[in-house]
Amino acid sequence: MSSPFSFQVNPFPQRLFICASDERSKHQSRDITHIIVIANPGAAASIPAWFNGQHLQLWFGDVVSEIDAKRCRAKAPTMEEVRQGVEFFRAAWKSADSGVLISCDYGASRSPALAYVCVADQLGPGHESEALKLVMQIRPAAVPNRLVIEFGDAILGRQGELLKPLREFYRYLNAERSGDFPPKAG
Repeated sequence: MSSPFSFQVNPFPQRLFICASDERSKHQSRDITHIIVIANPGAAASIPAWFNGQHLQLWFGDVVSEIDAKRCRAKAPTMEEVRQGVEFFRAAWKSADSGVLISCDYGASRSPALAYVCVADQLGPGHESEALKLVMQIRPAAVPNRLVIEFGDAILGRQGELLKPLREFYRYLNAERSGDFPPKAG
């Protein structure tokens, strides 16, 4: 019988970490068991020397479409790469003592986007806003990459639900940036 005063602590802020490549050493003292690194194609593999657990290296740029990738001479993420990230995270998260670090160059767009997809996967349908809020709690300066999330939405079969809180977040950012703050309902 559980106590009426018991509550469940959300494990994500204690077990999921999102950072830039130059911040990885700050996580050395944490119990990181799995790392996902997203790097630009052509960059050197960048698993930290201190880490000896399981890792996944993904190679794509921070772009929002194939056209954007061509214009930036970069490689867009693919559905398969996002699927690999989700499957790696699922396997890692099965162990209650795992700690997962997701990292990209600046920890601002690609890694928070993949983290959002993975958290939404773990929480299940109907918890997309909660998943984005958790990611923003872990990485407050994040602006998740829309294309990674579009692929994640398709992989998870969410019918656009992963994109709804992201659109609201972008609307909020744009209103703040334009001085139209607080944003008008719309």
